[in-house]
Amino acid sequence: MRYPASIFILLLSVSFSAGQNLENLKDQPPVTVSGNVSASIQGYSTSRERASRLPFIWTLSGNPTLSIYGVTLPFSFVISRKNEDFRQPFNQFGVSPYYKWLKLHLGYRSLSFSQYSLNGHVFNGIGAEATPGKWRFGAMYGRLLRPIEPDSAALVPVRPTYLRRGYSMKVGYGTSSNYVDLVLLKGWDEPGSIRRPTDSVTINPQQNLVLALKTQQRLFSRLTFNMDVGLSGWTSNLFAEGPPREDIPLSGIVNDLLNVNYSTQFLTAGRASLAVRVAQVNLRLQYQRVDPDYQTMGAYFFNNDLENITFSPSWSMFKRKVRVNGSVGWQRNNLREDKTNQTNRRINSLQVSYVPIPRLTASMSFTNFQINQQRLDVIRRDVIDSLQLEQFSNNLSLNVNYNFGDKVKRYSLSAGFNRQSMSQEQNNEALRDNDSRSLSPTFSFRYNNKDTKWGYRASFNLNDFENSSVSSVRWGVALNADKKLADDKLMLNASGSWNQTSLDGGSAGTTIRTGLRCSYNAGEKHTLSGSAHFIQRASSNDRIEGFNEFLGSLSYNYAF
Repeated sequence: MRYPASIFILLLSVSFSAGQNLENLKDQPPVTVSGNVSASIQGYSTSRERASRLPFIWTLSGNPTLSIYGVTLPFSFVISRKNEDFRQPFNQFGVSPYYKWLKLHLGYRSLSFSQYSLNGHVFNGIGAEATPGKWRFGAMYGRLLRPIEPDSAALVPVRPTYLRRGYSMKVGYGTSSNYVDLVLLKGWDEPGSIRRPTDSVTINPQQNLVLALKTQQRLFSRLTFNMDVGLSGWTSNLFAEGPPREDIPLSGIVNDLLNVNYSTQFLTAGRASLAVRVAQVNLRLQYQRVDPDYQTMGAYFFNNDLENITFSPSWSMFKRKVRVNGSVGWQRNNLREDKTNQTNRRINSLQVSYVPIPRLTASMSFTNFQINQQRLDVIRRDVIDSLQLEQFSNNLSLNVNYNFGDKVKRYSLSAGFNRQSMSQEQNNEALRDNDSRSLSPTFSFRYNNKDTKWGYRASFNLNDFENSSVSSVRWGVALNADKKLADDKLMLNASGSWNQTSLDGGSAGTTIRTGLRCSYNAGEKHTLSGSAHFIQRASSNDRIEGFNEFLGSLSYNYAF
């Protein structure tokens, strides 16, 4: 349903975001209210053919928070003059009270037991976590997804969803640095929760069972081993037929927990790392493998069909004045070797920082990415000598910063340089000659005076970009000044910039930006603020649009 522009939009969100310590319940005030309410207006005008916003907008918003014996209920609302859809308010209630080593979860909550099982999925139900001594227990049960009925008459297509429920249990033992956790997760869709969609080929009730192991072991204070692995059984269609029970390995156990049929897949995912620290040197080796189509009902998204090996050394030297961090990684997909193309990636990076004296800092960062895609002979299941794509990307960044002055007057000089380049080779003639490079030097000077309470910043920037179709150079200067008045209650800020652009050796125009912002604190509860920004772009090239644009705003905020 759509409403005229004069109708407001009201969005209400209610949630309990923090746990309540029942041990200190008697010390908590019964009821408190805090938060803020603000009102603002914005005016906008432009000479563009298509305006990016309305010429006038008013907004009333607030974030009140109600606290009852330490349980916080943060609310938020926005009332605005916009031509938008009115939607059902989204309400979520949840609380996590705890007493010593026991924590309960009620309502809308999210828990993470391991990366490849229950990992941050929001549920509406109950849960608990307990850490008596070195034991580590966790459990949850609730609704994972709301049911959404199929609606063929809807103007905007909506994907039907079955009601999804699930539970998970964790049993572990150890400390925060040395522990072993076993996790079980089961999720299922209720087949009768909605009408069966006509597109039942891709939309069917599903079921999932995950067994996971997560551990961290720190040995001799120098060696740390981490591992997180999961085995997921996923039935993508509960209506599908199933094999004979005797054909299912461990059928007596599996069938009690998972409905196995011809749509069921058993997939694995895992990650393990080994880190060693010797004197000022740290070495870390990590391996990750995720089967194609791996998924779990306890998480929202997975990057699957990948194998990744990363080696990351780091060390410091010269009395820790120099710090070096490096990384070398290899990644590939097509783990089943059943795709027509296979992509291999190599990722290298190096960061070096040098602090010879406290006032001077220099840093360098270099990254190199190489992507190689080859055609795969699916029948023979090997890579044939037919290059589809080979891409190289390099990024070099240099930065130097020098601070000087005294306790009253502070100065800062900064200089930077960034170079990016990309080159590629591929069989597609239309996509060849796509090499590009970009150079971006910068320089800035900053000054602040503590007594006079004002400061300014001047900067210079340049960007030189070139590829097979265009060559552009953009350079300019910017100034920024700020001042505090009336015992720091009034803050003023003014800014301006000028930039010149050229395309293919010819002038393309200039861009001027000016801005003014002010803020006045009338006591601890009242704040008035305003801003005005003006942009003028003069164009001498048909590919760049010239325009004038103004945006102004006034706002008032009340804190309580």
